[in-house]
Amino acid sequence: MAEIDGVQPTPEKAEEQQADSSWPKPGEEGYVHPDGTPQSVQQLEDNRRAAADRAAAGSIVHGAPLATPGPDVQAERDKAVERAETYDGTTTEQAEEHLTEWIEEKTEEKADEAAEGDGEQTKPAARRTRATKPADAKKE
Repeated sequence: MAEIDGVQPTPEKAEEQQADSSWPKPGEEGYVHPDGTPQSVQQLEDNRRAAADRAAAGSIVHGAPLATPGPDVQAERDKAVERAETYDGTTTEQAEEHLTEWIEEKTEEKADEAAEGDGEQTKPAARRTRATKPADAKKE
């Protein structure tokens, strides 16, 4: 191996990636060109995260470009369906709800800190309360 200052040359890294059976083949979920660049490694990680996020959202969409499908497009679609059906982690909806709650809690904490810093018990202009209706609710 001809590493220079601990960095492996791209062509050698490409050979490793192409020999690594964990890298997806064309048409498979998450496919990226195994060209040995750091960008290819990052793209593969991003593609795998996107597939996990689609499963968390209950999506059965196949994420690889199907312009050049692999040997069995239906098998890849079936894998996406299975991922979505067997996913048992936090869903996208739950994550959004938790984020909203976290933001509201931290906003209140900051408002309380600001009020205490001014020597006041409450500061109505800086204090926010939870909305009683969703922002997108229709006005009656």
